[in-house]
Amino acid sequence: MGVPDRRRDVLVVARAGETQDVILSAVAAQELDAEVVADLEAVAGHWRSAGTVVVADDQAERLVARALPHREAVFLVGPDRDRLSTWSAPLSAQVIPLPEGGAWLGSVLADGAGRVRAPVVAVVGGSGGVGASTLAAAIAQLAGERPGGSALVDVDPLGGGIDLLLGAERTEGWRWPRLNAAEGNLGDLRRYLPVVDGVTVVAMARGPAPDLAREPLAAIVASLRSWHELVVLDPGRSLAPAAREAARLASRQLVLVAPGVRGAAAARQAVSALDLDRAELVLRGRRASLPADLVAEAVGRPVVARVADEPGLADAAERGEPPARGARRRYRRDVAALVGRLMAVPHG
Repeated sequence: MGVPDRRRDVLVVARAGETQDVILSAVAAQELDAEVVADLEAVAGHWRSAGTVVVADDQAERLVARALPHREAVFLVGPDRDRLSTWSAPLSAQVIPLPEGGAWLGSVLADGAGRVRAPVVAVVGGSGGVGASTLAAAIAQLAGERPGGSALVDVDPLGGGIDLLLGAERTEGWRWPRLNAAEGNLGDLRRYLPVVDGVTVVAMARGPAPDLAREPLAAIVASLRSWHELVVLDPGRSLAPAAREAARLASRQLVLVAPGVRGAAAARQAVSALDLDRAELVLRGRRASLPADLVAEAVGRPVVARVADEPGLADAAERGEPPARGARRRYRRDVAALVGRLMAVPHG
């Protein structure tokens, strides 16, 4: 199908059937150009040139037998977990199980096509009560002042609702209970969600804590990345699957570290327990009881920023005043500088 040397966004190696249908639906949702190959004799002509290669699990063994050269951006897709685990290494392929991986598939296809999409930052507290949710809200608020706006996603069912930090608890729009069945390509969600000062908010509802699933979170973040300049995630300090998914989805993982030896020790534990393999440290407080280089050494991750202590933020939150409004100039200046660094490099 098609001319072998023409570059396609996606090479799909799949027979006609349910798996091929799922792959092609994801390709169509992202408006990508695909080459579909069921005859493996034709694979070699497109193997190197395609932006992304998606292989159905029932084609994996036959494809491995062709001993094609190694390449990046190969994804093995299908419902047969035994085949996925057996053939992922020989193909140097990442695995996307179906049906639960449908949202991830759409996201990796868009990334492979080289589209510029908003960076995603997760903000995690190195210890309890350090102010990570406040920092997440302040980052989103200052990024929301840019023309494309920002999004703030609450992934902590026990956090009380991050919309409270923005004074948006009475703002109309869907909360997580209406979104927890989301999947696939969702389009522009802004008309359904609360929007405050340029920040689109995905928040918890008051009431029983929802059991957040990984797949809706992936689908929602993929949608928000297409319509905003920055997406900020507040995963809390939970080990729940959705919190881990938030860390996986994030292009930047910020860990807010409390001052002192205990704060650094707690942050080290958090980085390890939450598998924050790309963590970057933000130090709280201008007065360093530990120098930044010693904190970096103790935690084993680099320090990228420092934000001022702002004792008035707790009172501002009680009044429903968003952090970047309720903070003094020094805190706002520090967060604005951090936002500038987060958004300086385009993300695919």
